Amino acid sequence: MTPYSVSFERSADRSPFVLTAGTHFRFDIDQFERFFQKAIPARCVDLLRIAAAVYAVDRLVGRRQRDQARFWSRTLKLNIGMVDPAFWARPNVQESLIDTLEFLSDDTWDISFSKDDQRPRREIQHSLFDVSGESLFCLYSGGLDSAAGLVNRVASAPTRPVVPVTVWHQPIQRKLVRRQFELLSHRFGTDITPLVVKSALIWTPEMKGRFREERTQRSRSFLFTATGAVAMAMAGGAETELYESGIGAINLPLMSGMVGSRTTRSAHPEFLRRMAGLMELVLERPMSFALPFGLLTKGEVVARAKQAGCEDVAEITVSCVHYPLRESNAKQCGVCPACLFRRQSLSVAELRESAATYKYDLFENVEAANRVPAQRLHYLKAFLDQVVQLEGVQENQPLPLRIRRHLVGTGVLANGDRVNSVVRLLRTYRDEWRETIAQAQGRGISWTKLMGRPTPLTEGATHAVA
Repeated sequence: MTPYSVSFERSADRSPFVLTAGTHFRFDIDQFERFFQKAIPARCVDLLRIAAAVYAVDRLVGRRQRDQARFWSRTLKLNIGMVDPAFWARPNVQESLIDTLEFLSDDTWDISFSKDDQRPRREIQHSLFDVSGESLFCLYSGGLDSAAGLVNRVASAPTRPVVPVTVWHQPIQRKLVRRQFELLSHRFGTDITPLVVKSALIWTPEMKGRFREERTQRSRSFLFTATGAVAMAMAGGAETELYESGIGAINLPLMSGMVGSRTTRSAHPEFLRRMAGLMELVLERPMSFALPFGLLTKGEVVARAKQAGCEDVAEITVSCVHYPLRESNAKQCGVCPACLFRRQSLSVAELRESAATYKYDLFENVEAANRVPAQRLHYLKAFLDQVVQLEGVQENQPLPLRIRRHLVGTGVLANGDRVNSVVRLLRTYRDEWRETIAQAQGRGISWTKLMGRPTPLTEGATHAVA
């Protein structure tokens, strides 16, 4: 990895620290040249440097505790070594960069740039395989959304080559996604050529003594989308796909307990529009990020994957926000928002998993579900509250004010556009949960008794799923 420096401070304490790529953090930018067998444009190098630096700093600067939610937003000041700092200092470019980051993370970013062009000049050879703009480029995490989405896309056009782009940030992630690609290639005969880029913090002794890892990591999707966009650009394409369902993408303001910076806007349409605008400035040509399943529920996407003959792909995906649990008897917790959303969607698709998959089984084993401690049901109660809140969504009726304010205010709906499609999405999601709850109730699972009137919402609370 070519070294470059990132100095940063949190404005609250003005305490500076200098990170060096390759010493304190890693993001393998050189992998792009090895993969495509050609040089990365300087502006793309700089974009990746910014994305890696932002992600590293996001993980090192902690937020306030949950009971201080209104103070969770941080002010972060960075200086990043760049190949072409003059371009990034242009007012329109810097404004686009900051607007994108601030929408995504709810933080205040103050980013400056200095000259640091220590790139080695490599001898470029011919690529061993053909990757062109005609290939399907997609961001790929190895989770259920990614796998089910790719199944559907490959099933509809098996002869189109696919380039999944993965930022590898967990030890087992690379092995997991390769198993999924092998399964799909064998099943459909599709040419799948993955680009996997390593990302990691390197916890040096000086860092261990000064920092603790911040778990929210809301800027991670900036790193992911920048990676996918640069890969697509180097192949001459114009669009990168993300396989997030509609409910996850629009980030509904319905869940209590998911406040401020603990929410995710990783595939929010407004974030993707802003990111596309930034990329157009960098590349000087149009580009876009697409959500082909943005008007479907996660259950519908998974059900379609099952119909395509790939129901077994779910077994080799992971959704848990606490993964890996590092416990011998379970690989996912079963009670975090991502696990709950996963299990609800699998229920819709009538897919079952092994009893050993989850530490806490809330859906299959009645005895185990009824033994789950009450303090582990916080997020499940929030989902049940969400179902009640969605009772106000009816066909040919105005959306409830809180929901409409969020959808219009965050750019999901522009002047009433797509209202009917969003109403269908919300109603379908609500009815799917109703059926899941009814099934659990019929088996005698006690958490169904939590269903009732919604609890008061914390100001700014939003729906967060992974």
